[in-house]
Amino acid sequence: MTDIVSLGEPMVEFNSEAIGGPRSGSLFSAGFGGDSSNFAVAASRLGGRVGYLTRVGADPFGAMLQQLWHDEGIDASHVVIDERHPTGLYFILRHGAMTEFQYRRSGSAAAHLTPTDIPVGWIEQAKLLHVTGITQAISPTAQDTVFEAIERARSADTTVTYDPNIRPALWPLHTARALARYTIPLCDVVLPNLDEGRMLTGYEEPRAITQELLSFGARMVVLKMGGSGAVVATADNYIPVPTREVVAQDPTGAGDTFDAGFAVALVEGRSAAEAARFAAAAASRVVQGLGAVSPIPRRREADDIYAELSAALT
Repeated sequence: MTDIVSLGEPMVEFNSEAIGGPRSGSLFSAGFGGDSSNFAVAASRLGGRVGYLTRVGADPFGAMLQQLWHDEGIDASHVVIDERHPTGLYFILRHGAMTEFQYRRSGSAAAHLTPTDIPVGWIEQAKLLHVTGITQAISPTAQDTVFEAIERARSADTTVTYDPNIRPALWPLHTARALARYTIPLCDVVLPNLDEGRMLTGYEEPRAITQELLSFGARMVVLKMGGSGAVVATADNYIPVPTREVVAQDPTGAGDTFDAGFAVALVEGRSAAEAARFAAAAASRVVQGLGAVSPIPRRREADDIYAELSAALT
């Protein structure tokens, strides 16, 4: 049985370290990315029973992703193999302290996701559905799929978590802002990072951001603040959630792992504050490595970090 469902756009990642500067060539290592797939992998590694829905191309990259989900214990039995459109790719170029992302995702198989791809009863039997703004941004049909998934979840009292994951490169900010504001009241938990909170509300300070998002109709806001931890806010509570200090190398995928840790802990029955602390512990491990997927911790490691963090706070 699947307790946690994610849907959206997976991609194959090519991660480079420049040799002698950006003009002299790079060595690339293959990996995986895409916020919804990162979430699924992290939720599974952290102990959740996870299902994932997308479309992948009938190409070697789609096969690589299918193998990833199999290896990670994710139910990908409903993934659609698209014979006409390719799997999305992205490249991480590193020039000294600078990191550049280059995407090859236009017209990808995942962008052709439609509401009819959602299996009947699949979301309704789950305990939690996770959706993101990137899935909404990649195409109108993918956007429709997100809303169909939310509607099915709400009809069955399945908890809905939403990461706005605003990417101005995908669509104009005013469009992203308008759609996020429409989506927020439909969901149970909204999980923006601090920059996204500022873009959505126009406010700078965390308390003002969370209060404004609650005024949009959010039931709960979990504001991710990187090395400063997080905040869990509802109409009645404002709870800071600290994290541990680490030397960060790469933030890629940390927000997705936070979302996953929060979802897993919530499904297990922990309070929102405890879930956010567990999520922050897991995410703190991710920023210490490179790439979106490789540094995601397994449950035992995340539990150890959580216990260390909890002990430091007592």
